[in-house]
Amino acid sequence: MIQRSLAPLLRLYRMTPAAPRIADQDVATARYRSWRLRMFVGFFVGYAVLYFCRKNISNAMPLIGIDLGYSNVQLGLIGTTLYITYGLGKFCNGVLADRANIRVFLATGLIASGLINIWFASLGSLYLLALMWGLNGWFQSMGIPPIARGMTIWFPAQGRATRWAFWTCSHQAGTAVVMAMTAWIATWGSWRHFFYIPAALCIAVGVGLLFLLADTPESQGLAPVSAIEGDAVEGGATDLRGGDYWRALLKHVLLNRNVWVVGLIDLCVYAVRFGTLDWTTKFMIEDKGYEKADAMLRAGFMPAAGVVGVLVLGIAADRLFGTRYRVVNIISLAMLGVCMYGFYAVGPGEPWLDLLFLFGIGFFVEGPQSILGGVGAVDAGGSARVASAAVGLVGILSYTGASLSGVGTGWCIDHFQWAGAYTFWIICCAIGLALCLFVWREKR
Repeated sequence: MIQRSLAPLLRLYRMTPAAPRIADQDVATARYRSWRLRMFVGFFVGYAVLYFCRKNISNAMPLIGIDLGYSNVQLGLIGTTLYITYGLGKFCNGVLADRANIRVFLATGLIASGLINIWFASLGSLYLLALMWGLNGWFQSMGIPPIARGMTIWFPAQGRATRWAFWTCSHQAGTAVVMAMTAWIATWGSWRHFFYIPAALCIAVGVGLLFLLADTPESQGLAPVSAIEGDAVEGGATDLRGGDYWRALLKHVLLNRNVWVVGLIDLCVYAVRFGTLDWTTKFMIEDKGYEKADAMLRAGFMPAAGVVGVLVLGIAADRLFGTRYRVVNIISLAMLGVCMYGFYAVGPGEPWLDLLFLFGIGFFVEGPQSILGGVGAVDAGGSARVASAAVGLVGILSYTGASLSGVGTGWCIDHFQWAGAYTFWIICCAIGLALCLFVWREKR
């Protein structure tokens, strides 16, 4: 009975069957070029707008605390629930996305997250807010697994770090836009509007992607990318049946040391990334004396700088270091620690120095996050068959770090003031750098 009732839903998420292969090579090449552009644009815009319904809480947190009377630990609890469910969902949805329809899977995440944001904005109870934000995290985790798989099966291996860097700009762009948007909303509305407006945009884009995207190249009558590009990544996009898939998952992901080490480094990066994004606005208001709207706009400077950082560091990884990502991450983590110390040490009344250090934090934190969580995870797994699962396992570890940045940072602030928070983040940088130096070894 249950299986029969779920059958229409399961059919909706099934991979689209292969269409008859296009015989004319010129037509196939033109069709591939057109679909790659559509897929990349859809992935970029979809993930940017998905961030509208995740990072809107960064600027909302100080206003929620004032309006509802919550402490830093209580505010951290709300944020932490998303990181826990997002990390778990990233792996579970990664396994599902390896065998599901890319187009429908991604659109579902956007539409559901938008609806939950509307619900969240109507609540006032701490535990209900935490519960709904945790549910939002699960549907937010439906974003990157289908994109990781799509970037693997639609595009060749050559230039992967550069291409991934350009795509990763989507979440920095989404974060920067939503922080600017909420800073504007703060001049006329309440914190609840921080969720209503992004939610409407998220739902609209989710519906649009159902018409823009496709599933696999084979579903459009095109050959697998590995057959025409000489892709070095093992396994085809459709090599996903039964036991073969689970053996590949065990070998290339669950028992793969490199995937785990990449994930542990990303854990440290995420503790810093989300710690600074979620708490910098509050720090500038309380410690540096900025007005609310000014502090929100300046905090938005970090993800904007991250766009530049991702592009520069991604291209450097390919062009200067021969895809040896470890060197780029070592440099970035060292400079990130320096910039965070500088931003904390500069006292009130230094707006230009604050902007300089905020630029440095955004620039150096987003590069490692992009490389480790995306192309680094896929390459560490080494198989297109389990690309989403590899990204998902790294995601569990990275969002463990993000969880630490929520309640952990709130606890540090309540017990050791803001010095405790910045000490915690700088220690995370040092641990991640040490893992890069002494543990992780890549092949060229």
